[in-house]
Amino acid sequence: MKFVKITNIMLWVFLGISVFLAISLLSNLNENQQDPTMDTWVNVNLYWSYILFFLSIGSALVLEFINTASDKKATKSALTAILFLGAVIGLSYILSDGSIPKFYGVEKFIEDGTLTTNVSKWIGTGLIATYILSALSIIGIVWSSISRIFK
Repeated sequence: MKFVKITNIMLWVFLGISVFLAISLLSNLNENQQDPTMDTWVNVNLYWSYILFFLSIGSALVLEFINTASDKKATKSALTAILFLGAVIGLSYILSDGSIPKFYGVEKFIEDGTLTTNVSKWIGTGLIATYILSALSIIGIVWSSISRIFK
């Protein structure tokens, strides 16, 4: 109960700050695009939205981690999913080829250093992982349909 009360207070404080910043921005808007006051309020509102965005992501991750760690079944399923994803990426990395592909204009990417054998290997890893996961999802969809028929 205490956690809910603290969360509600934090949300009301965030809402109050957001309303204050929005009103301040709206009251300082004018036609003069060179006005430094208007630019300052626009920047402050942008930074505030970044802060809120990263706080929401961070709190969602932390709270989900706490929830998962407190439930053994959820922890087991989360670890299974992470291990499965690691196995798919590992298999994809083993199967991928690190050679640089031949296509029109490849020399430009090789010369400026954006395309190396390591980059090519990770691109291949991403493609093969996508193929594996797509095939598994198609198999899962088909299996779900077929198993429903037999039930």
